[in-house]
Amino acid sequence: MENNRYSNIGKGSIVKEGVFVRFLELVPASLDNYWNSKKHKKLLIVGESNYFENDVDSVFKDSQAWYSGADRQHLIPEGKKKDVSNFKGYKTFDRLYKSMNEVLNEKLCEHVYEEAMFYNYFLRPATVRKNNRSFKKDCTQLDRDVAGSALCGIIDLDCPDVVIFVSKYAHFEFMKYLESNGLSYTIPIDFVNHPASWHHRNGNGKQKFERLLREYWIAK
Repeated sequence: MENNRYSNIGKGSIVKEGVFVRFLELVPASLDNYWNSKKHKKLLIVGESNYFENDVDSVFKDSQAWYSGADRQHLIPEGKKKDVSNFKGYKTFDRLYKSMNEVLNEKLCEHVYEEAMFYNYFLRPATVRKNNRSFKKDCTQLDRDVAGSALCGIIDLDCPDVVIFVSKYAHFEFMKYLESNGLSYTIPIDFVNHPASWHHRNGNGKQKFERLLREYWIAK
């Protein structure tokens, strides 16, 4: 645990032992090029959440038990640890790294976390209801407090130059958290729609993502 650079985030507050001590598998994913690339600045991409099917042997449906309960044996089951890792990569997010490669006019990466940092905003998995995997239906004030505090800790520690949410709902909740706690950042924090919906022509998809990359991510 001594190598977990995120171990102090949230420590002593709602999640007594620290958010990323209790949920080590949920640490942000990044490789050296997040820090060292001369071609681009530091980009943090934020998704919404993971989800668990209803029959998973976990206390995830109870937010209090998930964040502060004594039962740590039924948080993230062994068989789910790879699934929730931010290093896993997601098929629908292939569109993100393809846009990143297009903007830089070369093939740099095959996973978002190779050139940026990737992280899911809500720490508790969403339930699945009639194929609805959105976290909005499950969100409690405790989820909002933990998620907002954890992301602020990550931003303060890893100093991204731009934060792009790929979830309109998660972005809304984070901005609301900042406002309600009297916090602000000088870096741009924006959102695009989830890449799975980029085929809809609503102005918040691929074109917006690439515009934000050109404006804030490419090194100048």
